[in-house]
Amino acid sequence: MVKLRQIPEDFRVTELGGPEPIVGSAFADCEHRLYRLEKRGHDTISLLARLSRHFHLARRSFGISGFKDRHAVTSQLVSLPFGKGEGLPTEIGQSVGDLSDGLTEEGWRLTLEGGSDKKLRSGSHSANHFEITVRDIHREQLSGLASRLEQARIHGWPNWFDTQRFGSAVGNRLPGTHIIAGEYEAAMRLHLTERNKSDRSDKRRDKKKMAETWPDIVKPTLEHKPFFKLQKAYTRAIEGGENNQEIWRRVYMALPYDIRGMWLSAWQSNEWNNILADHIESNFPNHLIYPVKIGIGGPLLFPQAPSGKHGVPKSHLVSDIEETLEKLPETVEMPHSDLDLTAIDQYLSNHPRPLLIHSEVGSTEEVRDEMNSRSKGKRWAITFDFELPPGAYATVLIKRLFH
Repeated sequence: MVKLRQIPEDFRVTELGGPEPIVGSAFADCEHRLYRLEKRGHDTISLLARLSRHFHLARRSFGISGFKDRHAVTSQLVSLPFGKGEGLPTEIGQSVGDLSDGLTEEGWRLTLEGGSDKKLRSGSHSANHFEITVRDIHREQLSGLASRLEQARIHGWPNWFDTQRFGSAVGNRLPGTHIIAGEYEAAMRLHLTERNKSDRSDKRRDKKKMAETWPDIVKPTLEHKPFFKLQKAYTRAIEGGENNQEIWRRVYMALPYDIRGMWLSAWQSNEWNNILADHIESNFPNHLIYPVKIGIGGPLLFPQAPSGKHGVPKSHLVSDIEETLEKLPETVEMPHSDLDLTAIDQYLSNHPRPLLIHSEVGSTEEVRDEMNSRSKGKRWAITFDFELPPGAYATVLIKRLFH
């Protein structure tokens, strides 16, 4: 298994496009300010929550085009309404935060780029540029890489939502599935009692306590501060004489807006992956489909011409795959986008999403990977660079090439 993100610099993401910052005399009249947010080792949601406290802003004041990877070095635009907050840059080109060259201190920097007439929304940018170093590559994996890379360049690859999108899954279940069904208690029980490997010790202890006293989540004394707000919402709903599902709807609504949105996005993305899987399975025979297991959201299926005796795929299979892929629709609407979720202050993505991704993929020559040296058997590293449209996952290409 190859390794990604051993250090943040192995995974670089730069957001491209978006609104042109307004400068000059018109800058003073803009309702919003555009900033370049550079970060290292932070996930976007947690960092924006931290910055909202740092600058004394409401979290929803921030406008962003998309979430960027945590274990990475990333750069993207964010917007904020003019006149809000404290301690923000006021002059174009001025920066606050981590001013070190490699963002090795606080890990974030905010630089004023100019003004904007509108708040940034999801998908406002045109593309993301990736520079990804893949490590711990075996010699055997290198032997077939050239043909796999060539097929990816010729055919493109399916536009899967990858594992990062399904981080809200607990016990192989998505809480968003329960929310869509109006099963608020089931969703919150999943969130508050089922433990994840990534849970901190205080969170694990609190989940055990609430599992023992369920449905009374107020009875135990908790340690994990984000749970305090949920306890208060439960108490207010009980005191207000609400019925069972309304109690748990109110607890759900006490979650941060971004987390609630992630739950629903994960559910919709899983539905999309099912649609894409149907397209591939109905158009390709099994021997031309290569599956990659990822748990929730998977398996990811890749049309692939298998290599022959000399490590080269048969040309007629490559041609057949290309002809079949050309017959597939270019885009498919995101499923269930017509659902009315105003009652829970949410919405689902309603844009057409490409079925396939095509990109010019650049790659370096393999070099010795000293970070993963072995006494027996050399290891190698390769860096890939490419651009993807908004919402496409770079890790899907890596899975296509190495898994």
